[in-house]
Amino acid sequence: MNKPRYGKPNVSYVSTWFSDPNDKPMWALNLMKYRPIADYVDGRDLHISGADADMLYNPTGPLAEVGGRVMLVTDVLHQISGDQILWDRVAVAYYPKRLAMIEMQQLPNFIDLHAHKDAAMEFTIVMASMPTENCPQPADWSMLNEDDLLLVQVCNEQSTVDFGSLVTSRRVGDYSVEGVIVGDERAWTRATWDIIARTEVDKLVAASTNLSEASTYAMILEPILDMML
Repeated sequence: MNKPRYGKPNVSYVSTWFSDPNDKPMWALNLMKYRPIADYVDGRDLHISGADADMLYNPTGPLAEVGGRVMLVTDVLHQISGDQILWDRVAVAYYPKRLAMIEMQQLPNFIDLHAHKDAAMEFTIVMASMPTENCPQPADWSMLNEDDLLLVQVCNEQSTVDFGSLVTSRRVGDYSVEGVIVGDERAWTRATWDIIARTEVDKLVAASTNLSEASTYAMILEPILDMML
């Protein structure tokens, strides 16, 4: 598979997986920014958006072959903290071990599907996250109701604001970020997940005004329930 155009692979971090005798489960957190129009390197013109090309990518089959699954797919309703990058979608994929991601990338059906991802993505950050001691059981996003929204906050050690504390919310996930798999030069250390009611959205948006931090991405998310297994 050719080097992706949508982010820089973190070779130094991923190489540590091969020397770790105790490989462990991983929840790959994906922040996704789409191209307005899908751009295929082979020249094909499907006349579709980047978002539609990502739907064609949908790697549920290859994930299942290595024991993984799509845990969560969401659209970004509001981005209330961050920098100039405005994310379109956030998703989480589970792998029974970190090296399962490498195994998946060697599968012929994944390689075929990956052309759609490369065409779809303008930029993405993919992080390896694991539940912390504060969250010994990983979040069960399949229990979300149709009226539930999610607040995700991805931060580093310079972050000072817990956006979930600004409104009535219920924390359902607290994950440490072990490393960035694909992205840029920035490092992240933590990802938290809170359930909030739709009635809290305006309050949260207002409360977060002037609190945006470049060291934190905080987003209100709409789960796409029919894409979650």
